[in-house]
Amino acid sequence: MDAAGVDVAAVMAQAPSSVGALFNRRVERSQNELAFKSPTADGWASLTWTETKEQVDTLAAALLALGLQPEDRVAIASTTRLEWILLDLAINSAGGATTTIYPNTGPDEFAHIVSHSGSRFFVAENATQLAKLTGSPEVSDRVDRVILLDGDAGADARVLTWDGLMKLGRAKLADDPGCVQRATDATGPDSLATLIYTSGTTGVPKGVELTHGSWVYEGEMLQALHFIEAGSLQFLWLPLSHVFGKLLIAAQLSIGFGTAVDGRQDQIVNGLGATGPNFMCGVPRVFEKVRNAVVTASPKGSLKWRISRWAFAVGYGARPYRIGGQPMPPHLKAAYKLADKLVYSKLRAKLGGNIEFLVSGSAKLSSQVQDWFYSAGILLIEGYGMTET
Repeated sequence: MDAAGVDVAAVMAQAPSSVGALFNRRVERSQNELAFKSPTADGWASLTWTETKEQVDTLAAALLALGLQPEDRVAIASTTRLEWILLDLAINSAGGATTTIYPNTGPDEFAHIVSHSGSRFFVAENATQLAKLTGSPEVSDRVDRVILLDGDAGADARVLTWDGLMKLGRAKLADDPGCVQRATDATGPDSLATLIYTSGTTGVPKGVELTHGSWVYEGEMLQALHFIEAGSLQFLWLPLSHVFGKLLIAAQLSIGFGTAVDGRQDQIVNGLGATGPNFMCGVPRVFEKVRNAVVTASPKGSLKWRISRWAFAVGYGARPYRIGGQPMPPHLKAAYKLADKLVYSKLRAKLGGNIEFLVSGSAKLSSQVQDWFYSAGILLIEGYGMTET
């Protein structure tokens, strides 16, 4: 048993052997339930788990058709978007390993990561990311195939567009329907799933090897803790090139909640309002920006400013009672109820109206920011972890 009362050995004895197997189990259990939502020009499109598997298997088959071998590295340089997740699941289902690259990575660091990881395949979000590869001929020559998410393939025969990749996958599945399942079955807990390059403390970025067993363990342990419900919806904007974002996908596969995906940081508030998620994970600066936006929304000294100040003073006064599970004095209870109606409820509405909790990670969260959210009835908890563990 661990400190949370979870029998780790018993949980892991029943766990799938790989990310691909974990994904297949989720599809089998959830089939027509919501897996993903993503923004389109007309709003938000949805994918069920069955529809997700159709796309993942097609992409995995395409990678196999291109010659992907067990533990071959596929580097991805892209912002957080649905295609990133689908490709990552496809890479792991086909037995390959994903090399994650931040989209804002500079040319020298980019060249080091692609070269040092030995990535045979490269996924570029757009022409900007593709230029990082073509701008370094020595590195570019080591890459066999390139997949371009947005834009035209151009004259480079190595480049496949998203549509071209899907077409290739459909042809492969028609010729060999069992190819993806065989690759998944051949992948075990000790097989390499992901390479994440961290800055470290000195020198060039270090590549951290994360196995299929690592991701399965994380997902299964989070499921065993039961603090996220299967029917929940998360809003995901975190970089998938970071372990925190990737961890949330592992948790989704084990638990079965849905995910609204949009990596555009300037669209977070709009996305929350449009999708109404139950939880969101982020970094401290995002929550600091939300607080600052509310605090400075009204001119200092105005009626709205004074009401907001009063409401949060009430919230701070109510904190010890709420944390301790104790009843508030009648006057404080009445004041808190009024403050909720005038101020807190509007803040929750800005966050989509359904937020049950928020999680902050990747850097230290200010206790002032955390207290401010809690005063408004929004639980903001702090997580800690390291890529290496």
